[in-house]
Amino acid sequence: MEVGFLQNSVPPDWRAMQPERAEEEIREAIEETRKNLDKIREFGAGGGEPTYAGTVRALDRATDSLDRAWTYLNHLQSVADTPQLRAALNELMPEVADFYSSIDLDDGLYAAVKNFSETPEGKSLTGDKKRLLGETILDFELGGAGLPPEKKARLRDISAMLAVKTQKFSENVLDDMKRFVLCIDSPQGLSGLPETAVALAKKKAEEKNLEGWAFTLDQPLYVPFMTYADSDANRMKLWRWSSSVASSGEFSNWDLIREILSLRDEKARILSRANFADAVLERRMAKSGRAAENFVDLLSRRFSAPFRDEWDELVDFARLSGYLKDGEKMPPWRTAYVSEKLRAARYGFDPEQMRPYFPLESVLSGMFGICEKLFGLRIKKSLSPRPSWHESVETYEVFFADGSLCGVFYADLFPRPQKRSGAWMNILSQRDGDSPALGVIAANISEGTDGAPPLLSMDEVETLFHEFGHLVHFFLMDSPEMGLRDVAWDFVELPSQIMENWCHDKSCLDIFARHWKTGEKMPGELFEKFDASRKFMGASASMRQLSFAKIDLAMHTDARRFISSGDIEAEARKILAPYSCDTSEPVPSILPRFTHLFGDSVGYAAGYYSYKWAEVLDADAFSRFEREGILNPEVGREFAEKILKVGNSVDPAEAFRNFMGRDPDISALVERSIETKKA
Repeated sequence: MEVGFLQNSVPPDWRAMQPERAEEEIREAIEETRKNLDKIREFGAGGGEPTYAGTVRALDRATDSLDRAWTYLNHLQSVADTPQLRAALNELMPEVADFYSSIDLDDGLYAAVKNFSETPEGKSLTGDKKRLLGETILDFELGGAGLPPEKKARLRDISAMLAVKTQKFSENVLDDMKRFVLCIDSPQGLSGLPETAVALAKKKAEEKNLEGWAFTLDQPLYVPFMTYADSDANRMKLWRWSSSVASSGEFSNWDLIREILSLRDEKARILSRANFADAVLERRMAKSGRAAENFVDLLSRRFSAPFRDEWDELVDFARLSGYLKDGEKMPPWRTAYVSEKLRAARYGFDPEQMRPYFPLESVLSGMFGICEKLFGLRIKKSLSPRPSWHESVETYEVFFADGSLCGVFYADLFPRPQKRSGAWMNILSQRDGDSPALGVIAANISEGTDGAPPLLSMDEVETLFHEFGHLVHFFLMDSPEMGLRDVAWDFVELPSQIMENWCHDKSCLDIFARHWKTGEKMPGELFEKFDASRKFMGASASMRQLSFAKIDLAMHTDARRFISSGDIEAEARKILAPYSCDTSEPVPSILPRFTHLFGDSVGYAAGYYSYKWAEVLDADAFSRFEREGILNPEVGREFAEKILKVGNSVDPAEAFRNFMGRDPDISALVERSIETKKA
């Protein structure tokens, strides 16, 4: 019988995954998983001598079929959303969430694993097997397996409700963003914009059957407009739209935020944790909400004074240059525009000057070449036809140095109305025996226009390197125990963020930064201007990230403050005041469109600090490459062996020490972020 979401082949036939098949096949996978779990429970009820293979490993693999099918369905909804697909996902969401949450609450499964741990085999385990046993027992203990029945039932209800509400949060953001289109009908309204942005806006207008040029809230259109468009009125209009996404009307997310926080807080209290942050971070490097807050506050203190200095310099420049009148405060929609003018004046540098040197295919080829030098991987475009969910998606194969296939991944890089915004990596199925890994890197980058190939900004280049760093990390994890092919969320960004460093070195750029027309390397003078400007407004960028981490932790350590407030936005502004600038009007918080926190049952909730935490790790770890050779294959192989491959088979703090020989130091991050003042 033909199957859709239950396919085992890698890669699968995405055309067979039709929405009408989802409910039957996901429920079939649930039933298969139930049977797998029933066999394990027998060991908890005294049915024979428990073994590692029959308990710990069997439990680790029990959900394989459901994991894959559910991942496929969620993935399709994120890249090829349709009303039918969304309806199927929403119908199944509570049922699947409830089923998953029931596993860690199952006394029979817990008893089976505990019984095994007391056997001679259980007591003699070493290496990955010993660690997986310990992690599995901890999953049960932290998940609530020892709770009374009524509390377990409530935890299952909470999981199901969170799944539905966070999915609705994401849908509201996506649906509200689609409503906003700024149409410009005369060339005068395009003044200041780069040619690439103008061409892309023309193409967008044609897609929407509109006259002139269409600018949406998609990043490839929004960012250039806010940075370069001379029309202050139009920048104001676009900024107001962006700032209001999912904050009012039928797509408002404020009530959902309150409900999600309430459910998370209740879950933490049922688990006898002081707050949701403590419940989440217990298994991560930070260990607690307080420790994460202390980290954010420490970095904020280091960046606060430079942040204020940068703002004062920007305002002074704006007044001297005529972008602000005397006594006038900076409008928030003018900040990026004036910042770019200051950068150009200070360094003679415009980031758009780099774009012609970043044609997409060349960037991908260079990125693959750097990974081959560092990690011994060989990546090439698939020659055989592999149908996906959209004709623009490309398929690639990743090979080990010995020629064996490591994995297959899709590159889905261009925006579509049916695709969510942002950039991400997803593992669709793990490498398992002879079956290669399957993954996807997704982004929303500028498309090629007027005969030119897609030409990337430096930010987009960094994004590709970042997401590919995630992919390489998950493709290389090689523990035979699938449950150990994961890492703490405040460590997971290390392999992705460190990859961005190879975009900033001239010898690396010479590998792939070639002018799309002439093939010439990026001129040294242009690179020097870029390099000199890299720390420009660095403290401001850091404080922006830290502000997201601060409000995240505040909401998940003191949820009652926000749940009981009649105005969540007002509460957020009080907390974010030290991270805010004195603009002509308050800048609304990101909360109603903050899908990192509220668009997934857990996601980055109480964990947004992980970006900065991992940035400390990446800046420090990269200093070793700087000392021993940017493309030193020996250091690269050691990074792969000690950081990338180990997954959760080694504690992340220990893994870092194994590579660096010491604990992390924040100095490297601060040094690379703050511009040193010249006397």
